[in-house]
Amino acid sequence: MDKVAETIEPTVSSIIKEDDGPASDQVLIRTTKAEKARWKKAADTLGIPMSQFFREVINARAEELIGCTHPMNMRRFYPWAQFCNKCNTRLK
Repeated sequence: MDKVAETIEPTVSSIIKEDDGPASDQVLIRTTKAEKARWKKAADTLGIPMSQFFREVINARAEELIGCTHPMNMRRFYPWAQFCNKCNTRLK
């Protein structure tokens, strides 16, 4: 079994975005079998792994809650950062 495992190439890359580096941290979620099956079906419908499905859904929701959605003309740009004049959020 070990020899077979040595020849197998991973099918899902640990690199999520080039600028973020590899996905190395884990989050444990406890759920019911029904919820897990539902999430798996949703991810399969999109043709993506469940981990990617979770990241996309959770990041979109986090952006809604804590991200700045104001237009670009309400921002100040500096070489080292961007700031929103409307909500005073540092964007980069």
